[in-house]
Amino acid sequence: MVVRREVKAAIQLIEWLRARSKSLATCTQHDIDDWLATDIWVRYLARTFLVWSVRNSHAHHVLIPIPPKDASMVLIERDQRWVHVRRLVKGDGVDTATRVAGLLLLLFAQPLSRTSQIRLDQVTRMEGGVALKLGSPPIELPPPLDALVLELVQQRHGSSTLGRSDDHPWLFPGTAGGQPISSRQLMRKLTALGIKARPARNTTLMDLSAELPAVVLSRLLGLHISRAEKWTKEAGSTRADYAAEFSRRGADAHT
Repeated sequence: MVVRREVKAAIQLIEWLRARSKSLATCTQHDIDDWLATDIWVRYLARTFLVWSVRNSHAHHVLIPIPPKDASMVLIERDQRWVHVRRLVKGDGVDTATRVAGLLLLLFAQPLSRTSQIRLDQVTRMEGGVALKLGSPPIELPPPLDALVLELVQQRHGSSTLGRSDDHPWLFPGTAGGQPISSRQLMRKLTALGIKARPARNTTLMDLSAELPAVVLSRLLGLHISRAEKWTKEAGSTRADYAAEFSRRGADAHT
């Protein structure tokens, strides 16, 4: 997975240089700095390729630094994200709590630390559906997630208590009296299914950020506006790069 992304980043770097009438042999550190200046974290993945190029005299006196901590983001393939979603929707042999936590992660980018703290009064039964308040306003849940959330509520206290908060208000109760399940326990359940929480959430956020304005993303998902703006900037820049490359290839095919 990492190797594939590094290869993609290397190809993008070569094509980016070519668009500037440059090559590995003629590029300078200034060019590389410009390549990184857009703050698209995936561009740091070209570092391995550039180090190899310098070592083998294909490039000279240039370097991509080790990615800063806030740029060292790991994703999964988008297709793999939907493979996970379909598995949780199908649900063969997977308990309801794990299915709900996984779908909230893969559809709404909810970190397990927040999911574990969801309260019953965040769930609202509506005519023809179920809404869950993650930010503001509540999100109407798609099927079968809506039915799965109701199933959790019914397992918890019985359907008559929907929206009620008492001394055990958690949608995901833990084994200790009055306490919610731990995020670590949810993580173990998802990891057993091959779902790594952080890369899965990063991918979901990247996809959602490419479709929604930052303010909408922030309100719906309960994401701080500054984080939402950073995500939409990165997703928008990446999408623009792909669109430009697709357009260029189309033009090349007709010449």
